Amino acid sequence: MKNGKFGMAALSMLTVLAMAAAGCGGNEAKPPGSPAPSSEAPAPASPSAEETGGASSGIDWEARKAANQAAGEILYSTGYYYAASSPDVQTVMADELGYFEELGLKVRIQPGLDSQGMKFLAAGQAQISSAGNPSLVITSVDSGAEIKGVATFGSVGVNALMVLEESDIHSPKDLIGKTLGYKGAIPSWVISMLASEGVARDQIKAVSVGYDPRILDGKKLDALTVYKTNEPNMMEKAGIKVRLIDPGEFGGETSFGVVAVNAKFAADHPTAIEDFLRALSKAHQYALEHPEETLKVLEARSASGYDLEAETNRWAVESQLVQEHLHEGRGVAWQADVQWQREMDMLVDAEVIQEPIPLDRVMDNSYIDAIYEGTELIWPE
Repeated sequence: MKNGKFGMAALSMLTVLAMAAAGCGGNEAKPPGSPAPSSEAPAPASPSAEETGGASSGIDWEARKAANQAAGEILYSTGYYYAASSPDVQTVMADELGYFEELGLKVRIQPGLDSQGMKFLAAGQAQISSAGNPSLVITSVDSGAEIKGVATFGSVGVNALMVLEESDIHSPKDLIGKTLGYKGAIPSWVISMLASEGVARDQIKAVSVGYDPRILDGKKLDALTVYKTNEPNMMEKAGIKVRLIDPGEFGGETSFGVVAVNAKFAADHPTAIEDFLRALSKAHQYALEHPEETLKVLEARSASGYDLEAETNRWAVESQLVQEHLHEGRGVAWQADVQWQREMDMLVDAEVIQEPIPLDRVMDNSYIDAIYEGTELIWPE
């Protein structure tokens, strides 16, 4: 197995910290060994799916492979080091299993945070990156980045409100007069949840808290913003019984596991983006069928402490969310306009961005459309 050069801290307690940091930015760091501009003559334009036969058995795979090789090295920046989250799981396994190589792609994986990944994409230092949700891409575009989301693995969110099992809080209106804990900034999906039941922001007490979910005691803190993939498992291990309130039931639905690209690179090398997604789709199925092997690969690529138990739980929860909410008649990671529009609307309502951005500036389904016939992945025979 291939070993990575970058490690990560133990994840069981720090996952939320890094993900929260990813959602609100972080210190910028340059990716080591960023590809230098080529001194060679410009490569011929990459043949698109239509030019090579489209979604049919008539694809000229050798022409695509040549075009992908001409695109040069692709730097992929992960969303949270080697955590077992989409699309990082799929990218690592596509690399490990040789799927990229089979399609003529040269991919280098750089572990990091998605907030940094957006900056690398905007600067042209990375070509593809993980983004935790559409909102991160949208806010980056709003800040001037020329990037787009080309696939989204989770069509529902991983966010939730967590309360103690015996709590009398069951919906947003029950938060009136109560104290809600959040990390960093109040998420836009929380504001949408409150609005769905006519609750004004000043009717609840919202406080910034730390990253240990055991602060949820039902006395000083009544509810806490969490990830379904992390804190509930931590509370269970601590012997504390909790319930989750799903934002999707109260107008706060989100998505997760976005593949974001540098827009110019994607336009110049469409087959490289299509075939990168093609490799991820194939790797996704492998990871579903071989979860233990997949987690071992991720662990091996981390140079320092890796909480295998916590990451196993993360992948179990995430992969279930992905599989249970696939779009009808579509392959994995296909994204609907509504997923992006609802997050756009929440960001506007929360005054994170001033006005909506046209969807074609933040997302593009042409690449993911090109790799499927219905739900069936098109792969070289």
